[in-house]
Amino acid sequence: MNDPRHLVAGLFGRTATSYDQVGFFHQVAQRLLALAEVRPGIRLLDVACGAGAVLVPAAQLVGPTGLAVGVDLAEPMAAVAARRLRQSRSRGAVAVMDAERLGLRAGCFDVICCASAIYLIGDQTAAVRAWSELLRPGGTLAISEFGDLDARWAWKDELLGRFGPLLEPLGGGHLDPQQLEQLLRLAGAGRALVQVERLDVIYDDAEAWWVQQWAL
Repeated sequence: MNDPRHLVAGLFGRTATSYDQVGFFHQVAQRLLALAEVRPGIRLLDVACGAGAVLVPAAQLVGPTGLAVGVDLAEPMAAVAARRLRQSRSRGAVAVMDAERLGLRAGCFDVICCASAIYLIGDQTAAVRAWSELLRPGGTLAISEFGDLDARWAWKDELLGRFGPLLEPLGGGHLDPQQLEQLLRLAGAGRALVQVERLDVIYDDAEAWWVQQWAL
């Protein structure tokens, strides 16, 4: 019961119905797919797909001649992603699967996306290397990661530190640009490109902000 993977799955599973409702992750997803140059006809894997913020628009981009597959460790998250995929009437599939133990055939995807590698619990390099082996020659591995918040939000980290769950033991922690580039190179990437961008998120009101915070 103390397996960190079960703790992570339970933590995210409990937030599945309200996860990414405000749109923050959708903004990240759109940019990630653009940088990965996702196009019609390709086969795409979304690792740790969550509620489908990357998977659903990816399925729409690859179209009926392509295929988008999402995997997530939390069964409730996978169920929400599958429902949203059906509602979008896009071709795709969702499976409950450990991102670090993917039972998929090597060399069958053109693009692999991961919205954040922070909750990789074991060996991050080994996990990302395993993802790379699923790519076809010349394929693209696209990972987005969150950086530090504006210093004016320091009170939020302090508040979570006092009253929230300790998340660091559950994952590898945030990766800065240099660490992310090193991770990609150690995993065997032939060419690693790390791009840092600023994302300003606007909420309708304070209630909308709190809704998202409780779901993170």
